[in-house]
Amino acid sequence: MNDKLTKILKIIAVTGIVTAGAVSIAKSGMFKEMLQKLKQKMKHENDNERMILIAKKIDMDIKNTERRTSPLYHERNQEKYDNMDWNTPCENN
Repeated sequence: MNDKLTKILKIIAVTGIVTAGAVSIAKSGMFKEMLQKLKQKMKHENDNERMILIAKKIDMDIKNTERRTSPLYHERNQEKYDNMDWNTPCENN
């Protein structure tokens, strides 16, 4: 019985020490500063990712605009226009 009691008391003592350490770390300013720095770092990374996505979108828009205004694009459209069957009536329902 004495053995079981000492084991239980040791477990309670270790748990108390660990809890006290966790509480002291949580209340310390160092922990708060670390969390704030981590939060700012995550926000900064998200901003960078967002800016990269915006830059890619702008780049795609520029490429699409260049493609649409290219002479080859106009030639293809002209060929489609010339090859259309103009004798077929349009059916409007």
